[in-house]
Amino acid sequence: MSLKYFLTRLVRGLLTVAIAVVIIFFLMRVAPSDPAAMLASEDATPEDIEAIREAWGLNKPYTEQFVIYLKSLVTGDAGMSYLYAVNAPLYSVTELVLARLPNTIKLACTSILISVFASIPIGILMGIKPNSWFDNLMSAVCFVINAFPTFFMGLMLLLIFGLRLKLLPTGGNTDPGSVILPAITLSGHFSVTLIRMTRTEFIHVMSSNFIRTTKAKGLSNAAVLFVHGLRNVAIPLVTLIGLRLGTMLGGSVVVETLFRWPGIGNLLITAVNGRDYPTVQFLVPYIALVFVVVNLIVDLLYGVLDPRIKSSIKGE
Repeated sequence: MSLKYFLTRLVRGLLTVAIAVVIIFFLMRVAPSDPAAMLASEDATPEDIEAIREAWGLNKPYTEQFVIYLKSLVTGDAGMSYLYAVNAPLYSVTELVLARLPNTIKLACTSILISVFASIPIGILMGIKPNSWFDNLMSAVCFVINAFPTFFMGLMLLLIFGLRLKLLPTGGNTDPGSVILPAITLSGHFSVTLIRMTRTEFIHVMSSNFIRTTKAKGLSNAAVLFVHGLRNVAIPLVTLIGLRLGTMLGGSVVVETLFRWPGIGNLLITAVNGRDYPTVQFLVPYIALVFVVVNLIVDLLYGVLDPRIKSSIKGE
């Protein structure tokens, strides 16, 4: 990858993060609710609410609040969370996010590994022998899995493996096995997408002329399959996996809420509902930055997987 190409992609990514910063700042402030009123007790007077607003700097002009917000992002000090300052000692947003981030990474990586190691082999077998009994069976299974919403699959897994069989924990992150059910739930629809894409790409690649040429040269089926076939379908799969990983690292609201998983997604939805400006304003740029970094890594992998792409990038 040339330096010019990398810098261009980096500037575009940073511009995306900057747009997210501006949008989330003003979007939170046009929402029809007042954080000071939500923080105040039920018997609070207008003077009490105004005092809360002044204490948190909510009475300042938007331009001044935006400048303070930008400074907090640059310095890494996102301030204190509104919600966690009510009935507990002051918690900084940075501490809250750092406490939840390992859980989100753990869930995302486990889910991706389940999807990759389960889906790609199945998709390859379906692509090698399309319209076989195995292909038809797995196509039907994929159709059934895709028909159910994520929360329904999670509830069924909870009911069967958590409550009935009592094989796995039903929620939280207190047990090593706690990640299994939410990871399987999170990987469900993505696994179906990965299977279908792998199957489609393999059917296309295995029917191409260069595969026929490699077979005519006497290469073994394993060499044709893994050296030439899998390498040529790797780019769309890497793209799909990278985008999905970026989404998961931003947190999964439905799965984390259902399984009481203490991750970024759960924290974000709680902060949005509570109009916790500092927390939301820190998490949204973080999620945008994750997508930028993942996309840059995927671009780097393109050149490794296909030298022709690397050469075309250098020629820009």
